[in-house]
Amino acid sequence: MGEVGHDSATSNFQERITIFSHSLIIIAVICIAMIYLESVLKPFFIALGIYFVLKPGADQLSKNNFPVFLSYLTMLLLFILLITSAAFFAWSQVQGLVEDEDKQSEYDDKLDIRWKQLKNFPLIGGVIKDTTGDDSDSFASGLQSLGIGSGGGTSDLITSVVSGIGAVITTSITVLFFLIFIIFEAHLLPGRIERAWPDSNSQKMAVIQNQIEEGINTYIIVKTGCGLGSAVVAAIVMMAFGIDLWFVWAVLTFILNYVPYIGSLIATIPPLIIGLILLKPIGLIVLALLLLVNQQVWGNYIETKWAGRALDLSPVILLLITAFSFWLWGIVGMVLAVPLFVIVKIVLENIEETRPIAILLSERAPTLNEAWLDALRDGNLSIGEYHKLTELQKSLGVSDKEVTRISGISAIKIISKRGRARPSEIEFVLSAAVGTTYYDLFEENLTTGKISQTMRKDLDKLKDLLSEEE
Repeated sequence: MGEVGHDSATSNFQERITIFSHSLIIIAVICIAMIYLESVLKPFFIALGIYFVLKPGADQLSKNNFPVFLSYLTMLLLFILLITSAAFFAWSQVQGLVEDEDKQSEYDDKLDIRWKQLKNFPLIGGVIKDTTGDDSDSFASGLQSLGIGSGGGTSDLITSVVSGIGAVITTSITVLFFLIFIIFEAHLLPGRIERAWPDSNSQKMAVIQNQIEEGINTYIIVKTGCGLGSAVVAAIVMMAFGIDLWFVWAVLTFILNYVPYIGSLIATIPPLIIGLILLKPIGLIVLALLLLVNQQVWGNYIETKWAGRALDLSPVILLLITAFSFWLWGIVGMVLAVPLFVIVKIVLENIEETRPIAILLSERAPTLNEAWLDALRDGNLSIGEYHKLTELQKSLGVSDKEVTRISGISAIKIISKRGRARPSEIEFVLSAAVGTTYYDLFEENLTTGKISQTMRKDLDKLKDLLSEEE
């Protein structure tokens, strides 16, 4: 028996090593394809990302008996209107600064003053002088000696930033064509999956598709909402301090909000550089504090309260993916990397052989109690979430009776915290209350909507009773 168990363990280990090595080969092939087929794959993935941005709104319109194609067309036109308006306003700001020779002269003079002060600063000044080998007090010539710019001053720096407009327009046309075909193909995909993988496999593919849509929709909605909020607050702060191109930096804040952890910090650098030129030290410190507090409140508090642990990806893995995607495709790669990797992780979770890899990529390995609490946090247990909970129950060997108790406790915690009950939560509470003295009470009096203080106390008593049964 011992030899059989040893052989089985060895076989399982070798099987997992084989899966891991094959996964590395696939990843290497994909990376090589993304490098050499950038001109084709980049517009496609941008279009796919835009499709997921449009999908929540289009789905909402479709629920109201609006034709699917017209729903996407409406959202697409609205998206183009918003992008065009933002681009036009940002371009107007940049163009105004480029044509304002007095403003440019003021910037050049203040830059030279700050450059001179920086070169005379202890420690840093010596390093700058040794690096540039330039004794002049001109900021432009200092950059030129470092291989940055042509020494023409502020106007050259601004012109170099906006010089890629033609390439952006060309890429946008390609993205639009990809997006139109993705919208046409999306509603045909479920039927193809059912024919390609019949019987139980079709159900499994449907679950994977559902989980992908749920995960990406949650990520897009939360990130878009928090990005818009942080961008509006940042714009108000920058306007109050007289920071030029405040709308451009607000748009940058919104875009980089899609980059986890470091995106919001990167977005604060340009306005702080301008603040360094224009503001006094006290004003610069206050500006920096306000921008950083704004980013932290939206990123670490509101977003976490809104979405919880929607991504469930290791922070180290996220940073590695972000850094690699920036090296691969620049800012666009950083924005697209996270939702694409979420799709990869969901696929790995639903394949028995690759599930260990998905667990290693996760931020944590939740208990069944934590998983149920996270799933019910938004008040709706979706098909994808239920499938994940069922798989976790099987892997942990937990009985259905214990799951009923756990789901009831989780539902009570959510109801008590929110002060309102939803139909799915009431169902879990009633299932857990079967066989107790509270079942008849809750069946008659626990209804959808706001709950009374008396009902909250009774729910807490049931929670304590269920906790004692653990």
